[in-house]
Amino acid sequence: MSGERPEGHERHAATGTRHAAWFAPRIRADLRHQDTLTASFAIIGWACYILAALMLSWVVGALIHNDIIARSVADDVASAPAAWPAESRRKALESARDYNNALQTVFAGRIPADAQGADGAPLETADGKYANTLDVDGNGAMARLRIPKISVNIPVYHTTLDNVLDKGAGHIYGTAMPVGDAHTYSVLAAHSGGVQGMLFTRLNEMKRGDVFYLDVLGGEHGYRIGDIRTIKPDQMEHTLQMLRAQYANDNATVTMVTCTPIGVNTDRLLVTGVREPIPDNIPPADTQSDGLLIAIGVGLACFLVAILAAILVTRWIRHRRREQRASSGHGITVHG
Repeated sequence: MSGERPEGHERHAATGTRHAAWFAPRIRADLRHQDTLTASFAIIGWACYILAALMLSWVVGALIHNDIIARSVADDVASAPAAWPAESRRKALESARDYNNALQTVFAGRIPADAQGADGAPLETADGKYANTLDVDGNGAMARLRIPKISVNIPVYHTTLDNVLDKGAGHIYGTAMPVGDAHTYSVLAAHSGGVQGMLFTRLNEMKRGDVFYLDVLGGEHGYRIGDIRTIKPDQMEHTLQMLRAQYANDNATVTMVTCTPIGVNTDRLLVTGVREPIPDNIPPADTQSDGLLIAIGVGLACFLVAILAAILVTRWIRHRRREQRASSGHGITVHG
């Protein structure tokens, strides 16, 4: 009879009502029509999508968390010497200068990057004088490194051991303490592309003429980049000695090192800067900003506003259509 529904229709309808409302409409439609294979693939796809989103969220969260910690430590390292008596700061600086002056005698002009002792341990782990010189916070931090253009604000620690590079930049043993004196050459290394934080991930964005800053014992030192090069790992010691001879004759010079390309790490990116006076040649660090990060923030804000506007307009259009259908329905007269 015309008033009866087919048995299959009732079965399909009953099947559809048993599934959770959060299923995507396409999946619910497949299940109502007993297309379980298609629905299964769709469910697996959604599960993979959710898993990938969770993993990405974890990575981003870890990066942000570690960056916040590094910035906090760096700020503490920069501000700590301000609370010291002037005599303590003078003695710390004098000790660092004595260490730098002795480098030529101790290492005969070499930069023993990654050198090991007879027992196979890194040389720096057995050098107590090195560890105790310019230890600002008692945990091995010697300075704060800021690169405003790429939003870097991290502590600089003694050595480049794994536990050090997990939390900031490391000072390469055998190079000068970065106190900013003429004729000194310091080398700093940090990871890129890891969950330890952004660190030197964006170092490849730096160009000649860009600036970076080191805060040491209460002083802010500005450096202008003049040399950028990529080398193989086995060229490290020779290249560092060449850069020292080329740039560190008259001014303090600092080279920043990281692995490249990100995720491959077959080469080393070296970015070298020479100290120039603040504010005559280099503006103070607090006046500089990350233009790319600002642009991304503005773009993201505009994107979110556009999405919100689209949602509001869509809801308004649907509301208007419902009102129009309701008003047109009220105008119909039914004759018995």
